[in-house]
Amino acid sequence: MAIREGRLGLRTRIAVAIAATCLASIIVVVGYLKVALERQAVSQWHRERGQMAAALGVGFDRALEEMLGDLRFASSLPAMAALPELKRVDPRINGIPADLDHDKRRTLDGIMEDGRFSVLFVLQPNGDHYLSHPFDVQRRLQRFNLADRPYFQQATRSRAPVISDAFMGADGIPAVAIDVPRLDAAGEIVLHLGGVIHLPRLTEIFSAAIQPPFDMGLVTDRQGTVIAAAGQGQSLSAPMPGLVNAARAFLISDADSGEISPQSYVDPDGNEEVIVTFIKLKNGWSMALARQKSTFLAEIRPEVTSISTMVGALLLLVSAIGFFIANHIAGRWEAARKALAAAHETLESRVRERTADLDASRQELAAKSRTLETILDNISQGISVYDENLRMTAFNRRFVELLRLPPELARPGTTLEQYLRYNAQRGEYGDGDPERLVAERLQLAQAFKPHRFQRQGSDGAVLEVIGSPLPGGGFVATHTDITEAKRAEEALRTLSRAIEQSPVSVVITDPNGDIDYVNPRFTTVCGYTLDEVRGQNPRILKSGQTPDSIYQELWTAITAGSTWEGELHNRKKNGEFYWERASISPIRSPDGTVLHYLAVKEDITARKTTEDNLIAALQAAKEANRAKTVFLSHMSHELRTPLTAVLGYAEMMGAEIAGPLPPIYSDYVASVGQSGRHLLSIIDEVLDISRIELGSYRIAQAQTDLAQIVRECGGMVLPQCTAKDIILALPETGPMMLESDERALRQILINLLGNAIKYTPAGGAITVTLEAVPSECRVTITDTGCGIPADKQSHIFEPFQRVDPLIADRHAASTRLVIVGGIAALYPFPLAVGRDCGRMRMSGASIVSPPIAALLGIRGRRRGMNIR
Repeated sequence: MAIREGRLGLRTRIAVAIAATCLASIIVVVGYLKVALERQAVSQWHRERGQMAAALGVGFDRALEEMLGDLRFASSLPAMAALPELKRVDPRINGIPADLDHDKRRTLDGIMEDGRFSVLFVLQPNGDHYLSHPFDVQRRLQRFNLADRPYFQQATRSRAPVISDAFMGADGIPAVAIDVPRLDAAGEIVLHLGGVIHLPRLTEIFSAAIQPPFDMGLVTDRQGTVIAAAGQGQSLSAPMPGLVNAARAFLISDADSGEISPQSYVDPDGNEEVIVTFIKLKNGWSMALARQKSTFLAEIRPEVTSISTMVGALLLLVSAIGFFIANHIAGRWEAARKALAAAHETLESRVRERTADLDASRQELAAKSRTLETILDNISQGISVYDENLRMTAFNRRFVELLRLPPELARPGTTLEQYLRYNAQRGEYGDGDPERLVAERLQLAQAFKPHRFQRQGSDGAVLEVIGSPLPGGGFVATHTDITEAKRAEEALRTLSRAIEQSPVSVVITDPNGDIDYVNPRFTTVCGYTLDEVRGQNPRILKSGQTPDSIYQELWTAITAGSTWEGELHNRKKNGEFYWERASISPIRSPDGTVLHYLAVKEDITARKTTEDNLIAALQAAKEANRAKTVFLSHMSHELRTPLTAVLGYAEMMGAEIAGPLPPIYSDYVASVGQSGRHLLSIIDEVLDISRIELGSYRIAQAQTDLAQIVRECGGMVLPQCTAKDIILALPETGPMMLESDERALRQILINLLGNAIKYTPAGGAITVTLEAVPSECRVTITDTGCGIPADKQSHIFEPFQRVDPLIADRHAASTRLVIVGGIAALYPFPLAVGRDCGRMRMSGASIVSPPIAALLGIRGRRRGMNIR
């Protein structure tokens, strides 16, 4: 018992020792993990979010540069070249009335479309308002002269664009402004074009960009005034005091533009540490993006707890293993090692994931940088930048290509003098002493004044060079290849000469329709000179012969932006009438405003005379054809009477009513009867054609059994098939009802069956099928006949046409298909021609008549033909 108790005490001591060691390890490890992970989280947040803060700063700078670029571009437009309504300025409304100087207001409308500017203004050189936009803001302004504004004074001194600090605007709203002076050719200020951004609007723009992981942010101007604030409950009127103080301290530091400065401070109100990233903007403003340390520590707290729990569990497992170390030391130790390795791998995996995210952010930033370089290298203008010592600091690839510079000059640090001397020596500046040419251009560059000129290189290319000074010294130069523009100018002159020599009349009017220009051909045709018609309306050519609806249609089309084409019957200066074919189109400006109307007109009087003669001849031909049809109808009736008598007597003789006939005369009588019946069928067909052409063939709709009609027509032609040893197969189907004309269907079927029998050789076969599919019934007639060649298919419905006169019998007149085509046209039955398995197929068309709707297809199969 004593030994057992001693062993029990030893085990207890071992357990207590292991438990104490385990507990201490858990406390130390968990504490270390918490501190290490929080420190790592803060460090990683600084690294990752610093790049995002830099991107926000770059984006803010880019937005200001784009707004400055919009104003700079607008100031260069012709509309901003002068103040034409200066005498109409009224101090009571702080400028000119709203209905004056529309060009400037349209230009300002285009700038305000993106909604970034709150107000746009144009100031006189002395600071008086010329106009503000929108006009309702202009009327509410509280100040008329802004000459005491610091930004106005700076822009006047530097003659360069200026971005202001915060100030109380003339409309009583705090704001910042961008002032772009417009200079004349002598470098004097013509006007100031500016844009005002109300600080509440700037805060809205800034708030849209402040998203997690930043809780709050603000922007201060160069004087430390808060001009935008967002997040964490702060506003422009009540920013966070601690953040404002930290931002002002950063502002007075010697940080460079674009520099990122991660810092922290303790918020005096909440006694909480705040992590903040400061960025110095290009224009001297500063941006502060901050987050309370506790917020992102709270985000990682579940992860720290999870890892700590896992480590604690592992340590407990290790302790349990130590308790049974005597029996399981090897296996348990390996299990603990593997579990610890797994935990380590988990930690490393999380670190790798965070590192991958950081690398992705870096790659994205590098990609954007490469994109910017690619854009610069792929624009059509050559760009070079020189510092105050006239040394090249930057250039793009197009600059090297346009100037054809050697490698030793195409690098930063090259002086302007080297570049100018290289061009002078190869004759780019024309003849003369190269040193003198270089000295003249150096003197111009050293003045650092805006300049623009064109020059033609030794290779014939024409370059436009524009130099603009930079605010900090130096200048930027753009080289544009305008060779094609020069050629286009020459092409425009050529086009003008072409219009002058054009064989058609050309008329150009203003938007009201008054004539601005006519070419010499117009004078030749109408007799009016340009001086006589300038300012006149084209209605002076009206003859009264053209309906007013034509002119209404014309104006409706061209005012809608379309081109009108048509014929007009006009009167010349000498009173003579003439016809002309006209094409009239609007000429629009890029914004869609109609500037002119262009009319191109051709004298077609001779052609109209010819057309009238042709129409008269066609009418006469139609009358003659109708007379022919009437004649054939009368003649057919006249022939039927004696032919009926001949057939009657022939039948009586054949029946031997008057006594037996000699055998030879019996054959003669049979031949007379056969020929007479054939002639009678031809006369009947001619009568049908005559009725169709005269329009006396009438269609009557009624309930019709198509299957019964097919069987009856088959029975009618069965004797003919038997006589030629032709197998006739008819369909065995039940009733198939449709709304149609029974007589027309019978005549179409009889003619198509007869046509098939005629051209099917003895011993052949004719098959008639009847099928019903959704919304149609189709009759198909197939035979083993001779077929129709492709070159004959377009004529098969014309009167007196044969497929092959050498094959058809000498009495065949091909009237069956003419009758089918005529009836089909009256019903109407659309007909077409096509192939089917090497043979031709004739088919009818559709009949749709409520309440029964069906498609009737009457098909006669012949080699090489498919009529539909």
